[in-house]
This record gives sequence, C-alpha cells and structure tokens, in this order.
Amino acid sequence: MEIKAILIDDEADSRSVLGKLLASFCPDVKILGEATNVEQAYEKINELKPELIFLDIQMPGGDGFSLLKKFKEIPFDVIFVTSYDQYAIEAIKFSALDYLMKPVEVSDLQTAVKKVQEKKAKKELRNQQLQNLTHNLESSGLEKRLTVHYGDSVKLLSLADIAYFEAERNYTNIFTTKKEKFNSSKNLGEYAEMLEPYTEFLRVNKGCLVNINSINSYSKGEPCIITLNGGQTFEISRRKKQEFLERMKKPA
Repeated sequence: MEIKAILIDDEADSRSVLGKLLASFCPDVKILGEATNVEQAYEKINELKPELIFLDIQMPGGDGFSLLKKFKEIPFDVIFVTSYDQYAIEAIKFSALDYLMKPVEVSDLQTAVKKVQEKKAKKELRNQQLQNLTHNLESSGLEKRLTVHYGDSVKLLSLADIAYFEAERNYTNIFTTKKEKFNSSKNLGEYAEMLEPYTEFLRVNKGCLVNINSINSYSKGEPCIITLNGGQTFEISRRKKQEFLERMKKPA
C-alpha cells in the first residue's frame, strides 16, 4: 500500500539518510518533497497533500509541534524523528504516537511505517491522538491524558480518572474510577515505566499498578491488603510494602 510522504528536518544529512533508508527498506513510501522549517513545511503540506510526514521536533524558528498547531484538523499521519528529548517523548508515548530516535534504526522505521499502513483509513483515530498530544504538551501531572484504543476509535483517559492497571498475559486492562474497563496491547511494565515520574502511581505487585488516590483503606499486617474505593482488593508484595507505606504517609 503506497504512502505519500514529506520529510521535514532542518538537517540535510538527516533528510538524506532517512530518504535512503525509506527507499531501501520501505519502498511503499513515496517521498513527495522535503522541508527545512515550519513555514516551508506548512506550505509543502498544503501544496502536496501528503498522507504521512516524518517530522523533526527540534527545528529553528519553531518546533515540530508548532507546525501541527497550524492545522485545525490534521489530514495526515505523523512519525516524529528526534534526538533525545524526555519531555517530548513522554507526551508522544502518552498519546500512543510513533517516534524514531536519531540515528534511525531500520527495524524501528519499518515498524512505524507498517503501523501507518494499518491505520491509513482511520482519520478520526489519527486526529484524536494528535489532539491529545497537544493537550499533554501543555499539561502537567495528573492533568495528562492517556490514549487507549477502543475498537475503531480512541478513548482519552485522564490519569486522575484511572484507578488501576492490571496485567493480563502480555496485555494490560485499565480500570477507571467510573468502573470502565479498557484493554491495551502494552504490557504492564511499559505503563510502569511511563508512569514512574508520577508518585500517585505505584506498582504494588507483579500484576498490578495502582493510583494511590483510589485507595480506600489498607492493612498494616501480613499480608498487607489494600482496598480501593470500588471495592477491589490487592495484596502488596513484601518487596513493595515499605515503599507503599512511605508513599501513603506523604501528604496528597
């Protein structure tokens, strides 16, 4: 399935390398043109109507996110290409979007392009994910929203509304304070890594990651059992008990 694309990066060498990788390993991607900054990219997109853009985040005269904000609706898919930027990468992960780290690895490139091919017809899905990215870039803490796939659409979950994550083999079930349940293809370890900076979330045992604001009560003995506001109970592993008790002593 052919995909028409534009490369947006202020570094000529980066555009050249990515173009050669696409030609060799992703022949279905047809490069319509290139751009070196936000204004040029905006003009190229309106002129050439690509289905996909490879977008560098750090560029002079405005970053890649400022380009996306120029569009009321985004009629193309985006694969971000970036050097290390923890804040930007965190926002991208929460929004379930794809990114490539420089220097680009062939396997990562092929995986990202394959995902675009698979969701090529789902315009609503794309727009919601990119809108959520903008929200996450401007938000902090529990104001951030997590993007989860729900059938052929996307659900945007506020971190504050998530009660707990529970592992199910290589997948994860996400339960909200409103007693909703969503299934994610990400494993629990990926969510634990994403939420590590947020002290409100604690992995209480091998199979469960809990929002401590959803805890109604807990026992101090052995075993240590927590009860959530919804009535669910979980056992704290011995390895996590001390961390849990210290976390619970801290003011909200």
